[in-house]
Amino acid sequence: MLKRTALLLLTAFLTVSLLAQPQAKYVFYFIGDGMGVNQVIGTEQYNRATGKGPAEINFNHFPVRVFITTVSDNSLVTDSAAAGTALATGVKTYNDAVGVDPDGKPVTSVTEWAHAAGRGTGIATTVGVNHATPAAFSAHTARRGNYDDIALQQIKAPVDFLAGGGFITRRSSGHDAAFYEQEAVRAGISLFRGPGFTGVSATDGRVLCLSGTPQNDLPYAIDRKEGDTALSDFVKAGIGYLETHFCEEGFFFMIEGGKIDYGGHGNDAAACFQEVTDMAESVDLALSFLERHPGETLILVTADHETGGLMLGAGEYKMNPERLAWQDGSATVLTDLFRDAFFPDEKAYKAPTWEAVKAFFAQHLGLWEHVDVPAEAEASLREVYIQTFGENGNRHLGKANLYSVNAKLVDEAIRIVDNAAGFRFSFGSHSGSPVGLYVTGAGSEAFTAVKDNAEIAPLIAKVAGY
Repeated sequence: MLKRTALLLLTAFLTVSLLAQPQAKYVFYFIGDGMGVNQVIGTEQYNRATGKGPAEINFNHFPVRVFITTVSDNSLVTDSAAAGTALATGVKTYNDAVGVDPDGKPVTSVTEWAHAAGRGTGIATTVGVNHATPAAFSAHTARRGNYDDIALQQIKAPVDFLAGGGFITRRSSGHDAAFYEQEAVRAGISLFRGPGFTGVSATDGRVLCLSGTPQNDLPYAIDRKEGDTALSDFVKAGIGYLETHFCEEGFFFMIEGGKIDYGGHGNDAAACFQEVTDMAESVDLALSFLERHPGETLILVTADHETGGLMLGAGEYKMNPERLAWQDGSATVLTDLFRDAFFPDEKAYKAPTWEAVKAFFAQHLGLWEHVDVPAEAEASLREVYIQTFGENGNRHLGKANLYSVNAKLVDEAIRIVDNAAGFRFSFGSHSGSPVGLYVTGAGSEAFTAVKDNAEIAPLIAKVAGY
């Protein structure tokens, strides 16, 4: 008993001593928005079966892997704003709040701690730069939808490198995204547009990198075309910039895979899995940095919450992830392709036949040709078709349906192929399921006992000496 007590005391002493001495000079903090544990495991199953990515997702095999809870101050099911605030500040707050406590008072973030300690700071995301998660690391406001206020705060925030799809705006503000880009330039921030970011590393002063498209988020990885900006483009530019300007001081870099969440909300397994793989490619860049700076680099990967209630298994004691191999676009892009195929001219509206609809989904999802469609599943899809266009497309439902009904057909077709592969979503929103925390590098052992998302940021500060 005495020996055990002595051992526990020694362990506690060593842990306190460990945290008392800064270990991590460079910190990479990855957040997969909506990335539950099943999204990670499902991605590995999908990749192994289809060859769409590596058989092992790098961070899923980090030496430290624990489960953490994600509850907010006012709900067992968090939103991205409250979860982002907890991950950024260590403070629980209400759903919808960004960088403020339950009373609406601003709370400092790990970004601000790092800056105050003389470190460089970076934020990169696949969605709008003033979306909930990046906002939690760079702004303070009562409502995540205060996009214009967040954008103005970010322009003044102590963030050296900021990258994302673009600024999200509200029509009521009277300002478009270009207004905030001009405000950033007026504030002395150098603006770069993708996909290439040549010259970022050599730039003095703060940097803003945007995707170079009118959209305020990047394309899904499954939809990416030549010349499109990818998260890895932002991360390469960010590492180059931060390493050039803050190699001696060290830096903190938050990187969000924001569209994993979008795939979950859309119940689109293939799009979701390719987003996880896409973020893992950026984790590879951080791992390469760790190899150059061993003993000084800390890499953490986690999620703000799980989205969609993804189940591995769709009612049978088997899975067939290879059946997702023929899906060649996200639900968003397939909806656009459906519209282009059947409604190229709105003035000459003619509903497609059922056989034409079946041929479309055979081409883009592999249904019927490569994936067996049970009779009840085909009946379900046909029912959506009939509700949309009438029996054999004989009923004209008007132009208002062109932008909604084809999406319903696409969603139902994707649900069928997902279930055939063995993946089933429970709903289209967030769940309260625990998520993973994956850690490697300097000071990673300090995170083995973490049980909740609010514990992470204060521990990063201790390990990094902020």
